[in-house]
Amino acid sequence: MKEYEEKYQETKAKHLVLWKDLISKIFDGVPTSQMTITDRSHIVRILHKIGSSEADNHTFMPAGGGDDLTDSVFSSEDGRIELNFSGNVLIVNPTKLSFHPIGENPEWWYFRLDTSSFNRSKVYEDQQDEETNTHQLIDESELHWSVHFNGEEVLELTSGEYEDRSLWEEGFLGYDEDGREIKMPDTARIVTRMINGGSFVIFPKYSLYNRNSATYDGRHNKVTNEEFASYIKDVVASLDKK
Repeated sequence: MKEYEEKYQETKAKHLVLWKDLISKIFDGVPTSQMTITDRSHIVRILHKIGSSEADNHTFMPAGGGDDLTDSVFSSEDGRIELNFSGNVLIVNPTKLSFHPIGENPEWWYFRLDTSSFNRSKVYEDQQDEETNTHQLIDESELHWSVHFNGEEVLELTSGEYEDRSLWEEGFLGYDEDGREIKMPDTARIVTRMINGGSFVIFPKYSLYNRNSATYDGRHNKVTNEEFASYIKDVVASLDKK
């Protein structure tokens, strides 16, 4: 255990230096106060830099849980962007990205991405209106729960063309007039449309915030930007007293 902890602390020290360097490169120096970005092109550029950096990050989701951001690009949906987590793609509607350099220790320097809600794709509503359907629909209660907490998960065939996610499991789109399977295009992938909006926070992967499993409860999304920053300031102040 001691050897593991020593190794962990070495890795942490290395990545916090990388995190500080990343911040300095993004803002041309480490800011001394909160920075707020509303331009979507600028937001995508910063998120791309975070995801592609050697400085490991961990991103906390609005409904709880988290993952490591690996990239961000513009979505085919107007005004929206994609957050990529090693192939797990979320489509969000960004309103602002803020950076909070709290305290002297970069492990508490974090980004907050605020996003707003947007319309469903109507994929599942359209299917429920059909009298017959070759493919089994997701159970209505399960779908409601999933959409409420996780967003709308759909199969994207080509840019902006969505179908029922269950088709992915079947491996084909249906049958042609000769009874042959209709193959999916090579561009087919699963995406989750975060239609409920909400806030994400991005911390260094080796931060104490990430090491505390209790923070996976989505607490950052239950309070405002200012309230969460105040909460982190209180945590840092209490640690400084020890």
